[in-house]
Amino acid sequence: MSHDPSTRKHFLAKLTGLLAVAGLAPSVLAKPAAAPSSPAPSAAGFTLRPDPRAVARRDPVA
Repeated sequence: MSHDPSTRKHFLAKLTGLLAVAGLAPSVLAKPAAAPSSPAPSAAGFTLRPDPRAVARRDPVA
């Protein structure tokens, strides 16, 4: 009983191709996100200020 290695190669090639198509299909078929009709409010007026409570304190028992 002998096996033809070319059929095994064809099978693996087809399987690899199907896996590649299945992996790429969602990204290719996905619709791009629709741009909102009104622009989002700008965060230009937002500034970060340091919080004095965020500083680590030492143990007073030392």
